[in-house]
Amino acid sequence: MGAPIVDDFWGTHWWLIIILLGMCFPIAGMIMGAWAQHVYFQQRRDALDTLKIYATQGKEPPPELVDALSGGWGRGRWRRRWRDAAANAAGTAGVAQADWYEARAAHYAARAERWRAREPFRRWHNAIFMSALTAGLYLASRQIHDAVIADRFLVAAIIVGALAAASVLSAVLVTAIRPK
Repeated sequence: MGAPIVDDFWGTHWWLIIILLGMCFPIAGMIMGAWAQHVYFQQRRDALDTLKIYATQGKEPPPELVDALSGGWGRGRWRRRWRDAAANAAGTAGVAQADWYEARAAHYAARAERWRAREPFRRWHNAIFMSALTAGLYLASRQIHDAVIADRFLVAAIIVGALAAASVLSAVLVTAIRPK
């Protein structure tokens, strides 16, 4: 007697499988992210242990070890600046660090400028997406023959339509008045 209920459940609620499968991706991503952080921690700990050995022997560590301690964040220009700052004597380390901070500030300023330049495109993308979503919900409300469900889709279309109108207004304003 229990089998027909299970067959009936999956027969009428087959769409739950899609939701459950969709939930697998974020959960798997969180597990892989935690594992990657663990491996990253182990690599940094091993590099620090090796650096301690060089420090106790009074030797200069190889640049590869210093690069491993930068954690991958300091690729390219940042890694070179950090290596130069580490190679400088104690008296000139402050100057090299000030250069590093200036370079980082210039990098963030350039990145902010790129974001401001792309701002109208992002706003128009949002406006087009919300408008398409509104149209889809409205068409779904017209195609559904059950009046209660059709009314729910129509209410959702009205709400998303208000958001779409706000997105279009925001895109028009950002396009007309470019942020500086």
